[in-house]
Amino acid sequence: MWRKMSRLCAVLVFGGALAAPGVMMVPNAAAETATWTLALYVNGDNNLEDEWDGTSLPLLLNIPANSEVNIVAMVDLKSTSGTDLVEISGGSWDVVNSYPEKNFGDGATLEWFITEVTTLYPSDKLGVTMWDHGYGWIECSMDESTPDWDRLRMPELKAAIEGANVNIDILSFDACNMGNIEVAYEAYTTGLVDYMVGSEESVPFDGYPYDFMWTPVANDETRTPAQVCVDMVNGWGQYYDNTTFTTVNLAAVDVSSIGASASVFDNWCGLMHANLGSYARVYTDALKKAYCAWSTKYFVDMADLGETLLAESKFSDADLRAATTAMVSAVDDAVLAVHTCSALPDARGLTLWWGTKGNWRSYGDLYPDVQWAVDMGWYDFLADYN
Repeated sequence: MWRKMSRLCAVLVFGGALAAPGVMMVPNAAAETATWTLALYVNGDNNLEDEWDGTSLPLLLNIPANSEVNIVAMVDLKSTSGTDLVEISGGSWDVVNSYPEKNFGDGATLEWFITEVTTLYPSDKLGVTMWDHGYGWIECSMDESTPDWDRLRMPELKAAIEGANVNIDILSFDACNMGNIEVAYEAYTTGLVDYMVGSEESVPFDGYPYDFMWTPVANDETRTPAQVCVDMVNGWGQYYDNTTFTTVNLAAVDVSSIGASASVFDNWCGLMHANLGSYARVYTDALKKAYCAWSTKYFVDMADLGETLLAESKFSDADLRAATTAMVSAVDDAVLAVHTCSALPDARGLTLWWGTKGNWRSYGDLYPDVQWAVDMGWYDFLADYN
């Protein structure tokens, strides 16, 4: 669940000079509408706060300046009181506004953030990046400055996006485990998100290599959201292929494609449930063999699970096999790009929660609040399976 591992030495050296903010300036509210705004929701109210100055900001400063591409971050750190709006352009950065301390684990704060940055930095296209810890549909953006370490649940994420009521071309997660079908479907149900970028696995402390990811759009603001998503996945690979990290991956997902295939997913989930009495042991065996994030057997890669089931000779029901084949195709069609390392050859882009035992006991009661769990009947399946 934790974004982990160490940052690169070169980034450490560069990051040390960035402890103090730049000169206070007036936000770019009067500017004409830009082509892109890339906005980061930086929740450093936890053990990740050093990674902002130490890693993410230096990488963002490597991106070439372009007046048609706004790069801004709303930053809340654990060691300080208050929240800063940071504007980044070329090799410079400035705190352009400061606000009172906010709970970044509260959906109301996320809604405010989206509204604030889109008001101050109007643009034709919008990318929103969630910067913090993540644990799939269960939670993201945990704020340790709150008494109960508040964190965003899926209903809050959905309500925040709907409340802001602006189209998000790319919703990305610089956080662990967010490459999850439940998260993608929740984004789809808002009607306001086009693409999602996230990892099935852990995201190292280094986080997103923003310079590799966003330099292409900074050099050419006419790049489409789909192209920028692919750039982000390719940039991830360019960075992490040259490190020692062996269990990392990232994928870009067409959220509308997930929605368009809802009937395919619903049919598969329903037939999986209807055949539970006959195939419970087959399901369990496939779950053990399929690729699962963190080797937990809770977040299982959907496409690999489907192909593992199809390879089982006892998985013989014709309708269920056809539905499983269609499910795998729907997942693969929705994934625009995926980059994974040699240690994770079966990571295809999206996981599905298959909570069992202690994991089910810990989180099963939260699952009915997730739109996928209800719309697809997957909660009912898991309840009977467990």
